[in-house]
Amino acid sequence: MKYSTLSILAALGGANAFWRMECRGRAGMARIDPLMAPGRASQHAHAIHGSSGFHESATYEDLMAGDCTSCAVKEDMSAYWAPGMYFRHANGSFELVPQVGGLLA
Repeated sequence: MKYSTLSILAALGGANAFWRMECRGRAGMARIDPLMAPGRASQHAHAIHGSSGFHESATYEDLMAGDCTSCAVKEDMSAYWAPGMYFRHANGSFELVPQVGGLLA
């Protein structure tokens, strides 16, 4: 009888595993999201980490052609982005919350 890896893991009660990518510094903050808004401004600002080849309509080739990365593994030219976090003051003004320590994806 043949068993798949998935069926073996299910029988063992699953597996607790993860992959960790540390990005110590932010590469930028911009209204860029090449997946949801390619070539145009996105609806909100994103904290951007990773390849310096990231832009409004970045492709795999653009990321790989980047000069550097903001992540710990210098060979990783991926791009990571998440909405920026803002604090709203009582007077209605907004302040960007500092990103201390970078990103752990």
